[in-house]
Amino acid sequence: MKILWDYISGRTRTSLTMSQVVIFMTVAMLGIHTALLLMFLFFNIYFMVGVNVASLILYIVCFIFIRIGKNPYIVFNLCYAEVILHAFLAVVMVGTSYGFTLYMLSMTPLAYYAAYSFNSDKQSVNPMTYVIISCIAYIIVRYIAAVHEPVYVMGGKEVDLVMYSINYFIVVATIVAFMSTFLIQIRTLEEQMLNKNKRLEVLSTHDTLTGLFNRRCIHDRYIKALKNNECYSIILGDIDDFKKVNDTYGHSCGDNVLKGVADVFKTSVRRDDVVCRWGGEEILVMLPYGDKDDAQRIAGRISESIRNLVIKGTEDEDVKVTMTFGVSDSNEASDIKDVTRIADTRLYYGKTHGKNCIIAEDGLE
Repeated sequence: MKILWDYISGRTRTSLTMSQVVIFMTVAMLGIHTALLLMFLFFNIYFMVGVNVASLILYIVCFIFIRIGKNPYIVFNLCYAEVILHAFLAVVMVGTSYGFTLYMLSMTPLAYYAAYSFNSDKQSVNPMTYVIISCIAYIIVRYIAAVHEPVYVMGGKEVDLVMYSINYFIVVATIVAFMSTFLIQIRTLEEQMLNKNKRLEVLSTHDTLTGLFNRRCIHDRYIKALKNNECYSIILGDIDDFKKVNDTYGHSCGDNVLKGVADVFKTSVRRDDVVCRWGGEEILVMLPYGDKDDAQRIAGRISESIRNLVIKGTEDEDVKVTMTFGVSDSNEASDIKDVTRIADTRLYYGKTHGKNCIIAEDGLE
C-alpha cells in the first residue's frame, strides 16, 4: 500500500515508460469492462453486453499490440476512441444519471498527458484535438438524453446513486493515475536535466583527465580575491622530462603520471587553495591568504611527495618523476597575469638550472 500511495502522491522515483503506462491502461480497462459486462448482463441490457464484449476484444488486441512492440500512441488512440464511443452508447441506452458522461470529461487531462508523452520529431500531438472531440461527443449525447428517454431503465434512485458513485470513483482513479504518472515523469526529467547540468558544469570547470580545475576557476577565484582585497600566492609546477616519459613508456603511461601528480597536488594543498591544470604538464596553484613563504612550504611538500610517487610504466619497470616549481605572490605585481608571469619566469629558470627545484627569487632555493 505504501508503494501505491507513494506513486499516486507523485513521490516515487520510478518513472514508467509510455509502453508500460499503456499496458497498465489496457489491463485496467479490461477489468472495468468485465465488471460492466456483468452488470449489464445482470440488468438484461444485452445491447450493452455486446458492446462490452467488443470492448474486451479490443483491449485484448491492444494489449497484444503493445506487447509485440507496436506504437503505444496507436493503442492510446484506440483506447481513447473506445472510451468515448462506449460512454456515448451507454448514455443513449440508460441515460445520464449513472455517470457514464464522466468518462468523456476524463479524457481532457488525459489528452494533455498524450501531448506530453507522445510528441516527438516523427509525430505531433495536439491535445485540443482530443478535447474538442470529447466536448462535441458530450454535447451531442447530452442533447440526445434531453430529448429522448433512455432505452433501458436499470433501477431506482439507489441503483442510480451506486452506479454514479462507482463510475465517479473509476474516473477519479484514472485521472489520478495519469496525473501522478505525468508528475513523476516531469520530476524524473527535471532530475535528469539537473544532473546533466551538474555534469556540464563539472566539464566546464574541470580538466577531464586529471579532475583538476581549469583556468576559468583561477580567474573566478582571483576576481573574488580582488573584490575582498585579499593577498594570494602562486605556485606553478612543471613535470620534468615529461616528453621523455611519453616517448619511452607511451602516452597511456604519461596520462597515468599526470593523474598521479594531480592526486598529489589535491592532497597536499589547503582546503581553500585552487589547483588547476594550467596546460600540458603544467599545474598551477592559487593560494588565497597565502604569501610566498606559504607557497614555498606547500611547494616543498608537493615536491617531496612527487619524488616518492611511483607510476607503473611497464611490466618490469616503474616510472618516477620530479617537478620544478616557480613561486610568486601578489606583493610582486598588481594583476594575476603578472604574478603568474613572474612564477613562470622563475619556473623557466629552474628548468634551465638543474630542474627538480623550487624557485622563489632570482636563484635556486
